[in-house]
Amino acid sequence: MKKPHISDGELPKNQSSIRKIAHEKVSGEIKKGNLFSGMADAEHLDEAKKALDKGYKLNSNPLKTEWGRVNDAKKHLKAIGPESSEYVAAQGLMHKTHTRERHIEHVSINVANQIMIKQREMLTSELEQYYVTRGIFVDIELSGPDKTYMKLSSSLFREASIDKIADGTKFFAHLKKAGFKRIILEDNEDNAWTYSFAKS
Repeated sequence: MKKPHISDGELPKNQSSIRKIAHEKVSGEIKKGNLFSGMADAEHLDEAKKALDKGYKLNSNPLKTEWGRVNDAKKHLKAIGPESSEYVAAQGLMHKTHTRERHIEHVSINVANQIMIKQREMLTSELEQYYVTRGIFVDIELSGPDKTYMKLSSSLFREASIDKIADGTKFFAHLKKAGFKRIILEDNEDNAWTYSFAKS
C-alpha cells in the first residue's frame, strides 16, 4: 500500500523541530567553512596568534596549565601557503605550536607514569595484605625505574612452589599487566629466582 506524502507542514511537531535543528546546524557549518576559506592570510595569522595566546596560562602544577587552542592555531597556519608574505611568520608560529605539543605530550606521559607507579604501589599493598591474612610472612620491596622491579622474600619459597606459581597461575601475567618488568623471589638461604618480562 502506497504511503501518503507528508509535507513539512504536516510533520509531527517533534519531527519538524528535529529537521529545523539539523538544517540550522548544517547551515551554520557551511557558513563557518565559507568564513574560514574567505579569510586573508593576515587574518589567519592573527587568529592563530589569538588561539595560542588566549587561554594559555602556565602553572607550577603542569596538570593545571592551560595550553590554549593549539589545534585551531595549526588549522589557521596550514591555510597560509609558501607564496604568502605571511608564510615566514606563520612558520615561526607553527614551530611554537609544535613546541607546545611536545610539552603537552611530555606532561601526559609523566602523568601516565605517575598513575602506573601508584597502581603498582597499591597492588603491592594488596599483595602484602593477602599474605598477612593467611599468616604467611613475605617481605615485598619495590625498586628499579618507576618501581617496575618487585622482590619478594620468604623462608617458605622453594623451587618447586615457585615453578608452580610461574607455570600454573596468572600471578606473573597480572604483575606484567601492572607494568612490572622484573620479579625476584628469594628464600632465606641466599637462593633467588628472577623473572624478566619482555615487552609485548
